[in-house]
Amino acid sequence: MTYPILAVEYGGKTAAVQLWRLVSGFPPGKRERRYFMVLFPQAAIDDSGSEPQSPVFILAGFAAPFGAWLNLSGEWQALLDKEPKLDYFKMSEAASLSEQFHPQRGWNERLRDARVLDLANVAAKFAIVRIHTSIKNEHFTKYITSLPMPERKLGNDSPYVLMFMQIILAMATGGTELGMQGACDFIFDEQGAFGREALDWWPNFKQLVNTQRRSDIAKFVGDRPIFRNEQEFLPLQASDLYAWHIRRHAERSQHGLIIPAPPVLRKFDKMAAIGRNYGEAELQRLRAHLVKGGEIFAANNPHIPLHLPGKTKAERKRLRKKTKGALSRASWSRKPA
Repeated sequence: MTYPILAVEYGGKTAAVQLWRLVSGFPPGKRERRYFMVLFPQAAIDDSGSEPQSPVFILAGFAAPFGAWLNLSGEWQALLDKEPKLDYFKMSEAASLSEQFHPQRGWNERLRDARVLDLANVAAKFAIVRIHTSIKNEHFTKYITSLPMPERKLGNDSPYVLMFMQIILAMATGGTELGMQGACDFIFDEQGAFGREALDWWPNFKQLVNTQRRSDIAKFVGDRPIFRNEQEFLPLQASDLYAWHIRRHAERSQHGLIIPAPPVLRKFDKMAAIGRNYGEAELQRLRAHLVKGGEIFAANNPHIPLHLPGKTKAERKRLRKKTKGALSRASWSRKPA
């Protein structure tokens, strides 16, 4: 599918293709007033299952040329404006009939189910590739969070940063098999401190990609990812819908159970898919690598203590604040005896 938009008449003015790229994810009415970074093609990614009680953590979403996002955004906004109206779409609110889907706003289960399916149809109509990465929260906690660290970071205590890198790498490796011709740029839902830490790792990630055995991988990794508000950037709402259903289906399918995909996921059966499960064996190997690095670090820096994770959210936050900057004070010039 191609989108041969070279110039478009909009608001009485002709906009070049680059200008349409700037506003592809925003609905009509906001496009004229919004600055946006040029990205082509674009992947919009959201997370699901970040709560500690969730068995599975998911990053998932869709990739498409910017022209597809333009079309999706228009039809998505039309469905938001349909009665009962929605200011934005959030699948967790739809599932619980709360906030935007509260019965006081005119919603019930029948209307909710119909609207969710309509929105899924729009996503299936315009997105080109669906992509997700998954990891079990208990495995990450067991093998990574439990490691003593000189500097406790969000990336130690949550799989978000690891999965952030994995979904970009999955798109770079899997996208070539689907005929992707160039780098894919990523737009993530705003994540506050998690997003800032993920971007702190970006230079290291790019360096790692350049050392991969597949020499062509680097050219399929796009520019530095950006974060947008999912209430405004409509393709992220589509990704939220998909991520929620992927996580829910993964949770129901645990322990070897074969559970049929729900109607929403079946809407995407004909769409190309890239899936990446970061399994227990990989986490064991990552842990072994980190343990070895920790031994070298401890030998070179006996004056810097290692810290286990806090038992509570407040304690983990306190440790992150207390240990901030420990790595920058470390010595990396000596090898252990």
